[in-house]
Amino acid sequence: MLKKINFLVHLGITSDLPFNRQNKIRIFNVSCFFVSVIAVFNTFLFGFYHYYNASYLTIFEFFALLFGLFLVHKKQSNAAFHFVYISSFLFLFASAMVLGEKSEIHIYLLFMPLAAIALFDSLKIIITYFILSMSVLIVLMVLFQIFKPQYPTNMIIEGIGLSSIVFTGFLIFLIMKQFKTENVAFNNEINFQRLELEEKNKDIRDSMHYAKKIQRALMASDTLLNKNLNEFFLLYKPKDIVSGDFYWAEQVNSHFLVAVCDCTGHGVPGAFMSLLNITKLNETINEKKIIQPDLVLNQVREDIIKALNPEGTEEERKDGMDAVFCRFDFENLKMDFACANNPIWIIRDEQEKSSIIEFKADKMPVGMHFGKKNNFNLNSIDLKKGDTIYLFTDGYADQFGGSKGKKFKYSQLQEVLLSIHKFPMQQQQEILNDKIETWKGSLDQVDDILLMGIKI
Repeated sequence: MLKKINFLVHLGITSDLPFNRQNKIRIFNVSCFFVSVIAVFNTFLFGFYHYYNASYLTIFEFFALLFGLFLVHKKQSNAAFHFVYISSFLFLFASAMVLGEKSEIHIYLLFMPLAAIALFDSLKIIITYFILSMSVLIVLMVLFQIFKPQYPTNMIIEGIGLSSIVFTGFLIFLIMKQFKTENVAFNNEINFQRLELEEKNKDIRDSMHYAKKIQRALMASDTLLNKNLNEFFLLYKPKDIVSGDFYWAEQVNSHFLVAVCDCTGHGVPGAFMSLLNITKLNETINEKKIIQPDLVLNQVREDIIKALNPEGTEEERKDGMDAVFCRFDFENLKMDFACANNPIWIIRDEQEKSSIIEFKADKMPVGMHFGKKNNFNLNSIDLKKGDTIYLFTDGYADQFGGSKGKKFKYSQLQEVLLSIHKFPMQQQQEILNDKIETWKGSLDQVDDILLMGIKI
């Protein structure tokens, strides 16, 4: 018996329905069940006392309720709600006229708006049914004064009225209890899912933080940089926990090699690419003994293309990196370098005037790309004491912000560097960090940011 009742309560409910909709269908099913039981009871009672017209009305209501449940079973819950609601209006009006004011059946009309609130989401529909309920109630009160009831008032009719009020109160109690039970279950489910998501999120973040440690361990160490560079700064701001930007360095005999690179993507995909590119740089320098910047980028490009496009693959991968690779000879104040998509800037003071020397990049990445695959160009420059060299990726200049939400742009970055290049390197790093944070404001960081300054 309990299984059958449970089946009826959950009739027409599927897991893909929103919780709010499921709750409304349960309330409708429970209401239809109890009202139909009362309708059957009243049908026999009216028949026993020869109140045949009243009996016909309860039969009408019973079949209307059954049809409403049938519509719910056919996944037409909205149509079921309206059909049963309107048929209930007709039943209450006709029953009140047949049994008279003493039956108290018209009291049901006061509770009809509550049913509308429980079943419908649209405020317009709820207001419409409220107005209809009050209008029908007023009409009935007027008609009670004009027409006499078809059946004389007696204990049976008054008992039916009393039982109607008691039943209505009991039905409201069931609806409220159902709401409370379902809400508790819903809140428990939400809390369980929240805790589960928090646990999974913690595991993911812990894994990413560990991956960050691995990525940082493969980059140039502070010890190596401090040993070979007198003055420098690093502004390194990953968009996510791990980054697609990286800085790399190696000492080879009398040369010090430095690379600032921007891999395809950011976050986890960018970090995977950075590990591949760092590995290929290490292989090229340490195993193949190639240290000339243009040849290094040529070799790394070949290795990346092979790694990402092994024989038999159907789709070509065009991932890679933009990079600036420098070879310093500090004893002879000379720098050789090659640039893939990212330029290199040198600020030099001459005759109390500061100017930026910009070396344009080769317009191709270290990786597969559209167009002809040319060799990277080798550039050389004689350095002077006091020169400040800036290596960077595109994240700083591409950051949106300011009063109009536009990009910071390279021209503005040049102006900032010209104004601060004489400051101590650590102070330059702080100014650049404050500047981009102020520019960004409440907007999200759009890309990894990496900017390296080296004072000769």
